[in-house]
Amino acid sequence: MFIFYSIHYPKPEAEHLVIDSMHDYGELMATQPGLLFIAPYPFKDEEAGTLMGVSIWESAEAFQSAMAALAPARANRPSPEQWERQPTEVFTMNSAR
Repeated sequence: MFIFYSIHYPKPEAEHLVIDSMHDYGELMATQPGLLFIAPYPFKDEEAGTLMGVSIWESAEAFQSAMAALAPARANRPSPEQWERQPTEVFTMNSAR
């Protein structure tokens, strides 16, 4: 299995836009083969003001194929600099065998 998670740093006034964008992208991800789980909502760290999205995939290859398939949909999204105070952090992990 393969986990993908991201930490977003929304500007306070744009948090709802980041959440909406995460929901929209999650709906697109849910159409992709190899997705085992996607959190139905972002997790929020109140103190840090961050949001985290989480998805679990059958494999890194399934995730990479999905990202390639969804790249055109991402091209039309607003620039993260408009909504976030710093770049999104992206993390990936393979299951230990």
